[in-house]
Amino acid sequence: MNVADCERLIQYNEQIEVLRQKMIKTADLFGLNHPHVLSYSRKIDETHNLILKIERENSF
Repeated sequence: MNVADCERLIQYNEQIEVLRQKMIKTADLFGLNHPHVLSYSRKIDETHNLILKIERENSF
């Protein structure tokens, strides 16, 4: 894995943590099914998929 990929993985993990904290706070205020909570969840999933893509590309 090259340096750029490592840096992207770190950045994506940091983004996930920020989104996760926002999602938790929003869920506490508005409930788990609120559109903002679902939006944060979707963004977390998308970012996690980017991490998996990098890991998959570097597993060979």
